[in-house]
Amino acid sequence: MHIVEIRCHAADLGVVMEQMRTWLDHHRVEPRLFDVAFLLGEIRFRFQFKNASDVSGFASVFGGEMFDDEDTGGNLAA
Repeated sequence: MHIVEIRCHAADLGVVMEQMRTWLDHHRVEPRLFDVAFLLGEIRFRFQFKNASDVSGFASVFGGEMFDDEDTGGNLAA
């Protein structure tokens, strides 16, 4: 599996979530897993995708960091 991590300021949460949902719908991509963490002043989203092409497109649009499932020991919430 392939993972993308995106961070945003807490104040931008609604806008960023709407933009991500729009992108996913437009590209007909459904993440296999989704995780959100509320950190001090920022939000961290992690999406797990089956296809590497889905990850690279999503990450490039939203400034995310890509890594493989093996990098987290198979734990999305790592």
